[in-house]
Amino acid sequence: MSSYGGYIERLARKVEARLQDIEAIYNFDLGDEFEVAICALLEDILPAKYGVCRGFVVAENGEKAGDDLIIYDKMSSPTLRSGMSRQFPVKEQIPVDAVYAYIECKHSISESAVLAKAVSQAEAVKKLLLTRRGRTNPEYQVDGPIYNGRVRDWPRTYPPLKNQPFCAVFARKYLRDISVHNVQGELAPDLMILGNDHIATPTVYMGADGIQSSLFYDTKFGAPLCVESAPGNAYGLGLVILLQALSWVELLPIDWTGALSTTFLDNLFNRKD
Repeated sequence: MSSYGGYIERLARKVEARLQDIEAIYNFDLGDEFEVAICALLEDILPAKYGVCRGFVVAENGEKAGDDLIIYDKMSSPTLRSGMSRQFPVKEQIPVDAVYAYIECKHSISESAVLAKAVSQAEAVKKLLLTRRGRTNPEYQVDGPIYNGRVRDWPRTYPPLKNQPFCAVFARKYLRDISVHNVQGELAPDLMILGNDHIATPTVYMGADGIQSSLFYDTKFGAPLCVESAPGNAYGLGLVILLQALSWVELLPIDWTGALSTTFLDNLFNRKD
């Protein structure tokens, strides 16, 4: 049993029970129900400052990416949806500066094409999020982690930006034959929960140096995501990784100056006296 009274195991059981309850009412095969189920689940689990919605990440110039699940700063970016929040009926548009994480949800990853599309969607969101103003991580280990006074060629646990976007892929079901070995690169997802029994993280087996991993994908190290067996605990492990990442990220305030100036200018030119 893990620490905190078996929190990870208990969380995994709670997630599975919740998904089974929802699946008994809705058929996840019929569209967006798995995505909606994960939204409701995260809204229950995450601290109150985090908002959860379905929708698009949008830059100030109007460029959009994604269409699945967004975790955002509820305090700085209220959504425009109605009071029917628990139904998650409307796809929102969340400003890039307010986004903590993006999750691409798939009911089943049983074909390579489905995995490729999910990864591509997550990469497009991360690419757009990286265009926002950056908050430098002053403790970033440029040359690599330091252990026993020596710089090591290991993945760095934390990225160069404190407002680094965290992107993930969640699947209800996963066919183990589908390889994720080519999921790597600057925009690669940071986490993949592949059904109840498998999880993919930036973990590397370093021989004599043991197992090394990073919370965010380390673009300098560049190793592909590693699929590991986690019988019955994949969602418990994955959600705790997500919680750890969210607690580390520090967003910058949204700069509304450009939007305000544009709107006032439009009003001025379109004014009817």
